[in-house]
Amino acid sequence: MEKETLEDKIIWSDNKKLRWTDYKYDSTQTSFTIYTKVGLSVRYNVERPILFRSHTTFSTTESTVSDTTHLDDLRIGQAKFDLLETYRRKMEEEVDSIRNFENPNITKEVFDNMVARFYNEFEDEWDSFRPITLESLKEVEAAIKRRLN
Repeated sequence: MEKETLEDKIIWSDNKKLRWTDYKYDSTQTSFTIYTKVGLSVRYNVERPILFRSHTTFSTTESTVSDTTHLDDLRIGQAKFDLLETYRRKMEEEVDSIRNFENPNITKEVFDNMVARFYNEFEDEWDSFRPITLESLKEVEAAIKRRLN
């Protein structure tokens, strides 16, 4: 099931940077557009031992571009992907702290709510940089660099 979920996705990695070929090219757009679809893929088991596995993903079928001459726009897509990875790591830290509880009362809803909360926090921070300018792009890239190191 996980393989099917990740089939059209790129999993975040330090070594993998997005390329224009990762986007679906849409020449029908009359004005320039780029859309970067990122998400969290999560699998877990709430029984002891608590198992939790997550990935930050980029959807190759839902991410589109109509003009590949704006290199800063590829940086913006990468920044969005990288920023979500910082939230995935925070979520993993929270899961690790839950695992340390002697009698954690974990339900499916706890993990579902946690995933939604971290994704919403990511979206709120991403939206705080909009509209994306070269200055705000440099700001988000610096924040990402600090968090990933």
